[in-house]
Amino acid sequence: MEVFKAIFKLIPPEEQKKLPEDENTPEKRANKLWAFFDKKDNERLAEGEFIKGVIENETAMRLIHYEPLKH
Repeated sequence: MEVFKAIFKLIPPEEQKKLPEDENTPEKRANKLWAFFDKKDNERLAEGEFIKGVIENETAMRLIHYEPLKH
């Protein structure tokens, strides 16, 4: 969760307001990514599984980094 909080701090407040409803907090972003991997709260995710999943899925990749909106 700390990673999501740190990433979220990079997003300017005016851009945070434009995020989809299911991605507008660090917690929601983390939950959305966790759901992508189809894991329950108490299940672990192997590092390799995480890396492969994020590399192969654009939505998952977008959840773990910040790219400024193009004006």
